[in-house]
Amino acid sequence: MSRPLAPLWALVPSRTGVPLLKVGGTPEAPGPLDWPACEMCSGPLRFLFQLPHVEGKLDLAPYASVHVFQCENPDSVCFRWDPEEGANAVVAVKAGAPAVSEPPGPVKPYAEWTLGFEPATEDTEALSVDVNEATDEQLAALDRAQETAPESKVGGVPGWLNGEATPECCDAPMRFVAQLSAMPYGLEFGDNGRGYLFRCTRDDCPRPFRFLTQGA
Repeated sequence: MSRPLAPLWALVPSRTGVPLLKVGGTPEAPGPLDWPACEMCSGPLRFLFQLPHVEGKLDLAPYASVHVFQCENPDSVCFRWDPEEGANAVVAVKAGAPAVSEPPGPVKPYAEWTLGFEPATEDTEALSVDVNEATDEQLAALDRAQETAPESKVGGVPGWLNGEATPECCDAPMRFVAQLSAMPYGLEFGDNGRGYLFRCTRDDCPRPFRFLTQGA
């Protein structure tokens, strides 16, 4: 039986790239952005990546961009993989006068990569299986789907490494926005892991985005 393929966009390194679409370096915001601190250790969070609103590809409205950070303090044991503990942050920025505040302490930037979009497809049925209840046939299909699906993407469904972990907000599961692989960017997502970005389904949510990571 054929399975449905979801339209989505792979995120790929690109020399020209899409404006404001990048990994590493320092955040570039189309409006005011306050650099966040870790809620567990109070140290500065390290900037990971940012995504812009792009009509027809990535709908972040009413926000112009989102910027993702995580704690990498070597002197603490902060739960940076968790979407609720405050050791990572997603800062949503509305268009305005561009201004990025200084980090609340020294922080080393990652190497900067500009990114672009490439059209892609994936096996949504196979990728959406619950590994805790899947049959051997479903697990085999999942392995095949993960081999062909883009590791970094916007849209589609999450490619979980350690089982389904969709966060909830406002009493409902959040909507998947994007996924970013640790490699080739050298990001600290466990052992060659992935980061997952989600958005609340309510437009009036005061904290509309969450981020979490899973290691391979």
